[in-house]
Amino acid sequence: MGSTRVGVVHGDAESLAGWRFDVAALDDAAALPWLQQVFALAQVDVFASTHNCLPALRTWPGVAQTDTAVVNNGAAGMPNFNGELSGLCTRIGITPAPGVVLHEQRLGSVFIALLPLACDAPRWQAEFEAQWPPGSAARRSYFSRITSGPGYTSAQAAPRRLFA
Repeated sequence: MGSTRVGVVHGDAESLAGWRFDVAALDDAAALPWLQQVFALAQVDVFASTHNCLPALRTWPGVAQTDTAVVNNGAAGMPNFNGELSGLCTRIGITPAPGVVLHEQRLGSVFIALLPLACDAPRWQAEFEAQWPPGSAARRSYFSRITSGPGYTSAQAAPRRLFA
């Protein structure tokens, strides 16, 4: 995208089911050597992850004097913030995002944004309940998130420069 190399993953840079692009893992200073290694191996400036349940946009100094970033949209189809029932998607473009933007940051030649996805929450809840009855594993794991969001705020997902 422009002169910025972007890698899209589900999970993290090493595993489809990986959790090292989760916000807690990204915010851990001990992660820096691993992050620098996977960015160098992949030869990318940005990783866009679509897996780890809670959104984040984090940047830090890369090994080649340019910043690197991970953007994680959390869960496109489920609420990402306490009391908010919309999902999020990631947009990476060479111009700022048009319309409603939750968070956006420029990195090199691109703008990285987290955009809210409106949904029909009552319909989604009814569909979920029809598929996952009380007592099922999915119902226990996800129903409170679908009805009220996780204990996480938009401020926690906001762009943050780490390890400077």
